[in-house]
Amino acid sequence: MVRAESHAFVNARGSISASPPQTSSVPRPAPPPLPSSAARPPTRHDDAPAAPSHRSPLIATRQIDLPVQVDRLRVLGADFTALHTTIADLDARPGTEALQQVGAKIFAIHELIARTLLRLSTLDGSQYTTVPGSRACLDTLSTVVQAASLAATDLATAIADNPLEAAELSDGPPADDAAIREARHTEAAALLAKGLSNAARTLTLCATCLQYTASGITQDLKTHPHLAPLPQLTAAQYTALSRVAQGGARRYERRNGGVRVLASDGKVIHAQPFGVLAKHRLVEVDTHASALAGRNITITAAGKLALDTQKSNRAPAAPAAKAPKAETALKHR
Repeated sequence: MVRAESHAFVNARGSISASPPQTSSVPRPAPPPLPSSAARPPTRHDDAPAAPSHRSPLIATRQIDLPVQVDRLRVLGADFTALHTTIADLDARPGTEALQQVGAKIFAIHELIARTLLRLSTLDGSQYTTVPGSRACLDTLSTVVQAASLAATDLATAIADNPLEAAELSDGPPADDAAIREARHTEAAALLAKGLSNAARTLTLCATCLQYTASGITQDLKTHPHLAPLPQLTAAQYTALSRVAQGGARRYERRNGGVRVLASDGKVIHAQPFGVLAKHRLVEVDTHASALAGRNITITAAGKLALDTQKSNRAPAAPAAKAPKAETALKHR
């Protein structure tokens, strides 16, 4: 049998055809009339190759706050790390105890998977997809979804191997004696430990991938600042943001309605520059703590980006050169 080979040919109109061009001398019907010159595209020689298109096939369908996505990716990575620690320290015995503890960790993994899918769906189709190399970040998040699912599968396999005690059918085999029951639990304990170890190791890789993705997006924002426009900070605002970045700050609300912001060194951050920082999401206030006792203030990814990109504008002036000692001595004579 002769295998038919597939070839692509370009006909006289520039379109791709699966069949070779006609070489027969049979006259072909006249082509339909072309539209008017006003609606007709510019003509070119058929033998000339088409000019390569420099337009990206990706079109951003919506604008998102990319620094916020970086913050959420970092929090998600930290949560993967925390779950890894919990699973690595888990010491569940086969039976009901393993079912309850391992089952809860499966729920937790699936929650992290859902959050990863949300981050992936948010970045997909956003303005970030116009950045060269952004596909690698999206592929990494897709890999995290797959890897975390495998971690959940490892724990689910441990649940399937976990022996549970229940009554047999009346006409079924006799109940296991103590020796058989102990052997089953010993075998299940080894499988359970293996499943927990594999899941914990996989979750660590997921956390690392998320942190790398957040760092990659941050670098892209430095290279393409138009993707995340930031306010131009004044000297007072830049100084206040630098204090928050160095050691954090705390926000206190007084009973009379006043607000006071203190840096980690105890110095006051004035309300006006701090209000600008909070308005543009350059800092974040922990709203879970008591307002009277003080709420922690941390710098966001947007704030770090503002410090890095505007650092050159805040470089201190070079100090005046000191006069030589001999010249200074002459002046004091």
